[in-house]
Amino acid sequence: MQEAIEKLEQMLKENPLRLEFYDRYKEIIDEYNKGKSLEDTMKAFNDLAAFTQTLTVEDSRAIREQLTEETLAIYDLLRDGKELDTADIKQVKKVAVETLKKLKAEKLKIERWRESSQISSQVKQTINDYLLNLPMTVYSDDDVNSKTISVFQHIYTNYPGGNQSAYTRATA
Repeated sequence: MQEAIEKLEQMLKENPLRLEFYDRYKEIIDEYNKGKSLEDTMKAFNDLAAFTQTLTVEDSRAIREQLTEETLAIYDLLRDGKELDTADIKQVKKVAVETLKKLKAEKLKIERWRESSQISSQVKQTINDYLLNLPMTVYSDDDVNSKTISVFQHIYTNYPGGNQSAYTRATA
């Protein structure tokens, strides 16, 4: 069970849209804490085992999507709330990959970039510039603006500077 908790914590750090897994975990634990009978305890255990299997499937989704965990998080932020066809999915993945690649090659190499309002603004502008390449049949200008904010918040939270991300630190 401890392993499942640690995996869940890591997954939440990597991708902010994985909160539904935390919510499901909390439901299972709440059910377990309410139950006093052997039947309730067994049900909670079985639910937890099924939940752990769901985490394993989600944990390998980056590979299935042919993305890294880092780009998967950006892809998920861009895709959130959008119905996309195959061509659109390919384009959104490309935008996610290119956006992160550009940021890591330049702005995110700067130590403590978040402390500079000028560099922070440049990071946000770079994100916006790349998001303008999202499929315009699906993404309006307002969508691009809101997705820019979401991606910037994710980058701000997970990339302190010096080209290290929360993912790099967690595995070091």
